[in-house]
Amino acid sequence: MLGAVKEVVVGRAMRLMSDPRLTRLMGDARVMNAAMKAVSLGGAVKSELDRASRFAAGLLGLATQEEVSALRSTIQSLEDTIAVLESRGATASSASPVGGRPT
Repeated sequence: MLGAVKEVVVGRAMRLMSDPRLTRLMGDARVMNAAMKAVSLGGAVKSELDRASRFAAGLLGLATQEEVSALRSTIQSLEDTIAVLESRGATASSASPVGGRPT
């Protein structure tokens, strides 16, 4: 069923794209400028919402998604470092004399 809907939508889009009226409309500089402004407005709105959400999170003492991601990355790095140090310690203690103490 989804394939049939997709087929219908693609067919109509192809017919619409071949319509000379649409081609003429897309060639109009005013239409293209308006379309570009609409696209840039969407980016500006998202940017403002992100800024406002970071501000609100700071006021409420909540971590943002970026902060949580940075913390996860730091924790993973520290866990990797601990694993390396533990493996070095295990290697060093197995090479030392009985009791694990160097003489």
